[in-house]
Amino acid sequence: MPGNVGELRALHEAGVVGFKCFLLPSGVDEFGCLDPAQLRTSMARIASFDGLLIAHAEDAASITEPAGPAYPDFLASRPPAAESHAVQGLLTETQRSGCRTHIVHVSAATVLPLLADARARGLPVTAETCPHYLTLSAEDVQGTEFKCCPPIREAANRDTLWAALRDGCSTAWCPTTRPARPR
Repeated sequence: MPGNVGELRALHEAGVVGFKCFLLPSGVDEFGCLDPAQLRTSMARIASFDGLLIAHAEDAASITEPAGPAYPDFLASRPPAAESHAVQGLLTETQRSGCRTHIVHVSAATVLPLLADARARGLPVTAETCPHYLTLSAEDVQGTEFKCCPPIREAANRDTLWAALRDGCSTAWCPTTRPARPR
């Protein structure tokens, strides 16, 4: 999404239902990332026509180079704080702009209280997780074939994601639920 903020309304009017962004380099040149100023500008623009921002939420400043090639090294290099910091930044901008915001592939259970609080405050935020975060655990990953970003986390984290879904927190995850915009 970097560099196309002037085209967002026309894209929305042509039928685009959401605008995905990365908050850190994606590793794919075609999918650049937004810096904080670009994020703020994009969210204000998207809010102006009641569009939807879709965000990959990891904070580059919280991520380090893996200490080695093993999966535990990769996992340690992308701690839950990387997601929490990014989500908190998105929620701050959501509060400021009123932009409808959807956070994709949440893997860290530490994000759940942030989302629940935002929803309780009436922020227009939704999120989702993925099947691999609900079925696999870091303890089961033997090689790099399951490497993804954000990473597959420990079994206790997975169990917390499931518990949140079971106990009714699913409204914080449902992308079809559209809370009222703050006034």
